[in-house]
Amino acid sequence: MSETMHRVVFEPMGLSVHVPGGATLLEAALKLGLPLRSDCGGKGLCGKCAVQVSPGDALTPAADAEAKLLGTERAASGHRLACQAVVLGPVRVAIPRETLDIGEALGKTGIEAFFGLHPTVERILVAAEDVSSGGRDAPRSDRASLVASGVSAAGRGRVRFGDSHGLRGLAGPDLFRGDMTLVSHRERGVTAALPGLRPRSLGVALDLGTTTLAAYLCDISSGSIISSRASANPQRRFGEDVISRICYCNSEESGVETLRVAVVEEVNALIAACLKEAGGSPADVDELTVVGNTTMQQIFAGIHPHGLGVSPYLPVFAGALDLTAAELGLSVNPGTNVYIFPVVSGFVGGDTMGAVIAEKPHRSKDTTLIVDIGTNGEVVLGTPGGLWVTSCATGPALEGAQLECGMRASPGAVHRVTWEDGAGFGCEVVGGPGEAARGLCGSGVIDAVASMLRAGVMLPSGRLKEGAPGVIVDEDGIGRLFELLPAECSSTGRPVNVSLKDIRQIQLAKAALRVGIHVLMRSAGVQHVDTLVLTGAFGARFDWANGIAIGMFPDRSVFGSVRVVENAAGVGAVMALLDGRAREEAATLSREINFLELAEEPGFAAEYPGFMSFPEL
Repeated sequence: MSETMHRVVFEPMGLSVHVPGGATLLEAALKLGLPLRSDCGGKGLCGKCAVQVSPGDALTPAADAEAKLLGTERAASGHRLACQAVVLGPVRVAIPRETLDIGEALGKTGIEAFFGLHPTVERILVAAEDVSSGGRDAPRSDRASLVASGVSAAGRGRVRFGDSHGLRGLAGPDLFRGDMTLVSHRERGVTAALPGLRPRSLGVALDLGTTTLAAYLCDISSGSIISSRASANPQRRFGEDVISRICYCNSEESGVETLRVAVVEEVNALIAACLKEAGGSPADVDELTVVGNTTMQQIFAGIHPHGLGVSPYLPVFAGALDLTAAELGLSVNPGTNVYIFPVVSGFVGGDTMGAVIAEKPHRSKDTTLIVDIGTNGEVVLGTPGGLWVTSCATGPALEGAQLECGMRASPGAVHRVTWEDGAGFGCEVVGGPGEAARGLCGSGVIDAVASMLRAGVMLPSGRLKEGAPGVIVDEDGIGRLFELLPAECSSTGRPVNVSLKDIRQIQLAKAALRVGIHVLMRSAGVQHVDTLVLTGAFGARFDWANGIAIGMFPDRSVFGSVRVVENAAGVGAVMALLDGRAREEAATLSREINFLELAEEPGFAAEYPGFMSFPEL
């Protein structure tokens, strides 16, 4: 018996799809490639996938939990959560702008520098006459030997064949009588044989963040970044954090491949955009390097991340991986080498090692603290006695996720909040003065919480002060919301609020980071830090003084200088792309670094709650 199929039409796109009865609206949207926000991974907990439907009886009725998340007004106007609404008949769905994850991303692309050169790959230009002669003593047993001998005889260095992709290129009819270009990799040998003389050698460094992806197109001859692009990680619609994505891989038979393909397609789009800007082609790309947290790297490589979600949270392999573009589905020469950074543990990945390579705390006589704040928080302490590292479960709240009005740092996001006695609260919105507010991104949330403390709207315990201007109480008289911006100042028609639940999320996140720093410094016997380095798409863009104000970091007297780095992990990926010695250093350091598992540290469980409250301001 055939399944009953129902037509679902999505507006304002006018796109339609037929789905079987029992499918959710979120599943219907994903079939069309419509990236609806789903910060909770489709569990009905975040409320970010709200859509407006007609007719309402074409869907299963809303449960009490869904109706509570939507609120009385939106529920009455035909709004549903796409992840909870199950299709029973033909339905039209209107997607609000704030529900569509449009892929905009700020940050990670502001790296401008020249880097040291010692590449693992080179291009060898071979003239037709060299190929035909091969030198007087050239062996004639096969064409690869003939070409290799001819190149050597012409004084262009030795090359070796063995990689199947290089051999396939060499067999092309257009290479038999003309000039050719060989791409020779130090470990793999010839990875590509291209027709004509093509001296341009490019490489791509990739930073695969949980929230944001970034690609850096580099000139391997000059050691410079010539183009860069960033975008939202499309895996977000399967869950905002790595644990949600691991659960998705566990629950879906093709979960790993679904997530892998999603990120590979976006990476290919980023590479194509970089090449277009630089006037290059996919055939110009000779190598790629990749950094990311351990989960992102394993999924990218097609390795199931199950072990990263269960104790003792071990990666399948901690060393570096060298794969080919063909294995991963990347749109460059198929034999192109893809170097994936080594990791330290299940929650300290290649992105952390990239930051270490970039900042070199192990080479300094000073004490350096590197803090990469994102969906997960990594902290590296470099002392004359060695390197110490830990991972802090900050969660996605610091990047605007799982908050009532939270969003990424894209147009419409409140990213700066100030408070002055007599002037009140002031807000800056991404996109400039003409852009209406849609919600709060991570830096705006930190500013808002610090400003609420200064204004007396919030108490150090995190409780909202009943009776204070802007505080909205429930039926029991308990403060539940602080209205930062009224509905008339918002493009959504709803106020931009900071809820009591949001404050609790921030308390959990900042306490996790603070206790991580505390335990790391205590374990290393350090009481003062010469340099604090803040990095990451979020870490480089929030007001660190407000971070101190809410207790994310120790008191200012503990630090000497504070330095903000756009994306240290990305810099490390670029350095490893252009200098093979950086890879050797990363391999050594990943084995020697002192890793602390916070949950196993004595006193952690007792100390963590003590960092939950906010300082007196």
